[in-house]
Amino acid sequence: MAVTNDVKLVVQDLSVYYGAFQALTSIDLTIPSGAATAIIGRTDAGKSSLLRSLCRMNELWGGVTTEGRVLLDGKNIYGPDVDVTRVRRRIGLLARRPHPFPKSVFDNVAYGPRLHGVRQRNELDEIVKRSLKRAALWNEVKDRLQISALELSPGQKARLCIARALAVEPEVLLIDDPASNLDPVSIAKIEDLILELKEFYTIVLATDGLQQAGRVSDYLAFLSEGSLVEFGPTSDVFARPKDKRTEDYITGRFN
Repeated sequence: MAVTNDVKLVVQDLSVYYGAFQALTSIDLTIPSGAATAIIGRTDAGKSSLLRSLCRMNELWGGVTTEGRVLLDGKNIYGPDVDVTRVRRRIGLLARRPHPFPKSVFDNVAYGPRLHGVRQRNELDEIVKRSLKRAALWNEVKDRLQISALELSPGQKARLCIARALAVEPEVLLIDDPASNLDPVSIAKIEDLILELKEFYTIVLATDGLQQAGRVSDYLAFLSEGSLVEFGPTSDVFARPKDKRTEDYITGRFN
């Protein structure tokens, strides 16, 4: 289990509003480096809002207000002097139901590096190959790099989007519901991939699957109605939850 004592992200008194609706309320959370942290909770608990807040993607939505701080290696990503583009490069987000661009497999993975100034074909070739290998997709597409990414299976599309995120060398990878609309075989491949990737990246995933959280995460955060109820090592939270709301949720008494 890839657990370290290092800290990558610290969330301090984070609140998020969509207009008058408060989606997150005073979240305080410390996310360890080099490990997988799972966020669990009901559909309306605020899991996706929290993920988007960690990479400043929420502000792309109209009428969103964010209060509080998110520290990446000790620096507030919401500070006035922060380069938002750099933040989003360092913290990659794989959104729920990821969609490849209507481009070739190669161009999907090369998109980010090109956006950041990489132009040499041999360098792009190396980045695409490395990223597809890390996403466990290279062997399936290495002879089909020029086909449209839209021709891939749903599971392959999900891994392609992971490769696309990895191509810009993020330090943190956020994954929103990795099992969304995938068959059991594809879900197993994604879970195996998460177990491999957490050796190299700090991973935070929002999931509705308690069993999935138990299989892939080192730490577990339980959200309810936009508030953090409990956080700790996954095995401890499952075996000895400190809050009755957590116990009710993981035992199926709270829906």
